[in-house]
Amino acid sequence: MKTVDLRRQQISIDDLLLYVGADAVRITSKDGNEFVLEAADSFEREVNELGRSTKFREFLAQRSAEPGRISLAEIEARLAASEPSSDASSEAALPEHDTTANRSVPD
Repeated sequence: MKTVDLRRQQISIDDLLLYVGADAVRITSKDGNEFVLEAADSFEREVNELGRSTKFREFLAQRSAEPGRISLAEIEARLAASEPSSDASSEAALPEHDTTANRSVPD
């Protein structure tokens, strides 16, 4: 990654964009904040590279096998089990003292 420190040098936007090229550029502003500038399609390239990486896929598999993790299928099953039955109407699910369902909303 290339770096540009605007506290030490001045560079035009055009020159900065030319400097980016195929690499990302780390920019330190005059007040010390840091930013990364990269080509718009670089994220898609990185996703594609990670998708082809055996090492990264193995890492993800290890992480998903760690205890304390809940699979998406388990979350969906828990949500389905906690939903009211489809036979009950939505009004039946409201508390008896709730009258907001019958109130009109002013324009």
